[in-house]
Amino acid sequence: MNKNHTLILILIILLGLLLRLWNIDKPEGMWNDEYLTWSIANLKFPQDFFKGVANNCHAPLHYFYLKGWMALFRDSDISLRVSSLVPGVISIFTMYLCAKEYLVKKHGELCSLAAAFLTAASGFLIYFSQEVRIYSLTFLISSLVLFYSLKVFNNPSNKNCWLLTLFSLLLIFEHTIGFVFVLFNVCALIAFMQRKKKENNLFNNILAIVVLSLPLVPFLFNLFAHPRYFSQWWAPFSWSKLLFYFTDLFSPVLKNISNAPPSFLEQIFNNAALNIGFIIFALVPSVICLALAIKAFQNGRRVNWYMLTVFAATFLTVLAASLFGKIIFLTKYLIELYPILLLLVAVGWSTMKLRGLKISLATIFAVLTLFYIVVSYTSPVRLVREEGQRLAVSALKGMGVQNSDRVLYLYYPPSRFEKYTKEDNLFFYANSIDKYNFPYIVYPGDSDTYEAFKDGKRLYRDVFLLKHNEKLSNFLNDNYWSKINKGDKFFIVELKSVSFFSEERLDNIVLNGEQYGRIPFLYLVSSYAKNYALKESRTKLSYIGHWDSGSWRVYLFEKA
Repeated sequence: MNKNHTLILILIILLGLLLRLWNIDKPEGMWNDEYLTWSIANLKFPQDFFKGVANNCHAPLHYFYLKGWMALFRDSDISLRVSSLVPGVISIFTMYLCAKEYLVKKHGELCSLAAAFLTAASGFLIYFSQEVRIYSLTFLISSLVLFYSLKVFNNPSNKNCWLLTLFSLLLIFEHTIGFVFVLFNVCALIAFMQRKKKENNLFNNILAIVVLSLPLVPFLFNLFAHPRYFSQWWAPFSWSKLLFYFTDLFSPVLKNISNAPPSFLEQIFNNAALNIGFIIFALVPSVICLALAIKAFQNGRRVNWYMLTVFAATFLTVLAASLFGKIIFLTKYLIELYPILLLLVAVGWSTMKLRGLKISLATIFAVLTLFYIVVSYTSPVRLVREEGQRLAVSALKGMGVQNSDRVLYLYYPPSRFEKYTKEDNLFFYANSIDKYNFPYIVYPGDSDTYEAFKDGKRLYRDVFLLKHNEKLSNFLNDNYWSKINKGDKFFIVELKSVSFFSEERLDNIVLNGEQYGRIPFLYLVSSYAKNYALKESRTKLSYIGHWDSGSWRVYLFEKA
């Protein structure tokens, strides 16, 4: 690599670092998934920690990583976010290495720099480099798996095979569906490597991966045989998500982070008018990248077909699981495939023969991507975690909450807010009707959480029409009405993004079979609990007002 290329690579890495550092300190705090990740890593080692890891739906490696990070750098929000930034920046260099190993002859350096830039400027990776979740580290490990897969493809030495084994194991223990990618990756390697190159210890490495992964088998079996959430609970599959998957990866416009909009066409046609912004900043970069990825196959190399096989097999497996309600189809759940796609785009672009077209496409992509990231209020660095727990606590403080006041949390338990309540020594007399205990509070008969997640639509249909729910009334009376004295304040903390149906609207949905079958159970049960709690509160207390903050709404009542 000559000095100019070295300088360009350093500048690209610096660009990626600056984009990831920009606005990394989120004033809204961590949202639920981040908070849960931190709370598990924060558990006392070893007994509580191992129990928390075993009861979660994600593979264990990231919790060990985060626990080690907190031991060295504490657990402030910004420190926790930097734990994702570091692997995010390292990934820029590992993708450079992947493209270099691909061996694009005279285009090798150009291809490597292109892969590095695509990684540095990826809105998707920038977003997760600022989030306290598994995905930034997962991408780094996935890029290393791809790097050593390419090295094995080119030179199946013992060293390369064992390093591939190491990073494959790390991926399996980092991401719950990492084993799917590793399985197809190894099978594709065997199928597409030239026959003379198969005289190596790759089969021994496969055996090592299988044996060393056995401790994870009970965890995976329990997870997929008894899933905590079914598609009816949160976000049923829609074919539009397939299109949002590619716009998320190839453009700075992120739509499928937690749940994609119901229709891709509605993003293009907004109120019967063309949505120029979405077309320019989401569709144009995505079409360019997809076209370049397809062009990469013009050189006819076997390594391209190996990568396509891994991508197709893994993608279709996750798609099938989504169709059967075993997993939610989100872009981040397929992050293992992102290094392959980025490499193919870099190969397609660097091998273009028309210099003018090559420069034009690179300029259009870079300008649109960076302009959107820098300027747009929905830029990946500006996307607000609307469910950030600090927003709810700030709203409570803004409404004058005192330690003696009582709080009812809806959807999340009080423990989800302790990190931010402790900042100001606020310890509320708090209970909750949350996503873990609602069957024991809302459902009149005997029901558990697993049964409610799996078959809640059928079990709760009549419950949603109840105007008097004795079990729920007893919960409110025992925890609040019987304990509130004159002048005491009572707060209800609502998550608006899951409880937005009024009582009348909820009744209409329940009585309409088509609507009832389409709307996720999460929104129905959350809306019912909110409506009932508010109605009961208005009959027992004086309503003072409410405060909105992000996805939160805090209602204030007082005992007259």
